Amino acid sequence: MQTKLAGLLLAHAPLAGLIVNRAHWDTLPQGSAQPSIVMYVISGVTDYTYAGASGYAMTRVQFDCRGTTAASARAVAEALNDRLSGFRGEFGGFAFLGCFAQGQRTRFDKVDATSWFTDSRDFTIHWRLA
Repeated sequence: MQTKLAGLLLAHAPLAGLIVNRAHWDTLPQGSAQPSIVMYVISGVTDYTYAGASGYAMTRVQFDCRGTTAASARAVAEALNDRLSGFRGEFGGFAFLGCFAQGQRTRFDKVDATSWFTDSRDFTIHWRLA
């Protein structure tokens, strides 16, 4: 699901126009340009029946939208929200049954001479193999 979700985001022209191909899972490669998105799986639940896994899963994902200014981080977060909020459809062999915004927070970080702004968005992604 992770690779397909990243592909779903990058297939959205307004978002890709901002981040190009900088949508990464778990870590941002050192020296990466901004703006970008770093994604984290916060939790995941697989649905079961008496016969075993049903194929349905729900995954909570945190999207850290980063930029060199608060405005650039917010622009990425808004483009992400436009793509995912309420999205239903198939992409790359996965059925995204519903994507729902669950939270938002902002922060500023600085390490040595490097600083960045982050607008984090949490989404619950309901999905199954198509």
